[in-house]
Amino acid sequence: MRLAIMTKKTLITLLIILSFSKFTLGQISIKSVLLGGQVGYYNSYIDYAGIHPNEKKKTAAFNISIGKALKENSVYGLNLTYSPSQADNFYYGTNYINLKIYQYNFGIFYRKYKKLATDFYFFTELGASYINAKQTNTDTMGAKLETIKQLGGQLFLTPGLSYKVLNKLHLEIIIPNIVTIQYIVTKDETSTQQTKQRQFLFNSSLNSSGNGLTFIGVGFHFIL
Repeated sequence: MRLAIMTKKTLITLLIILSFSKFTLGQISIKSVLLGGQVGYYNSYIDYAGIHPNEKKKTAAFNISIGKALKENSVYGLNLTYSPSQADNFYYGTNYINLKIYQYNFGIFYRKYKKLATDFYFFTELGASYINAKQTNTDTMGAKLETIKQLGGQLFLTPGLSYKVLNKLHLEIIIPNIVTIQYIVTKDETSTQQTKQRQFLFNSSLNSSGNGLTFIGVGFHFIL
């Protein structure tokens, strides 16, 4: 499971704890099975003090993954992700709207572990997935304004640190999707028109404003 952590201080503390832990011998051996998943949640609230309607946002992500080590410290696998999002009183163009987004990703991944110390690893995960998403926009009274559907694919890179805390349990610190490349086809439908757009996108979880990471996660996987 993965829980969203938003501060660098937390990351540094966890790294110190892991660095001074007692290590035991171990490798990600051939034919090992990786089984796990992630649960992420983000919530925000903006109080405009009566100038504008207060804005509320919440996003969650639920992931299941399974893989097998075909070589030592190298895991190949499948993953499935469901990501619902909701925003109320979101400023969109010239109006305030409510929106809901439901997204499904299904894909494959390759994870490579590099041993740093006994039972302490650095890993990189490279993956590709199919994307299916639907966004519904309504006005603040609930009347439907717009439906946006997206289909496409993406490539992503996720680095992290892993520590074997129990015989089959690995604790992980990760930077989800530090690099993402997407090709998306968007169909936008309103009461008066329909449009279709193709986009090639490059995204990163590094903050473009120069403040560093915008998202850090903590999770775990079972190695059976």
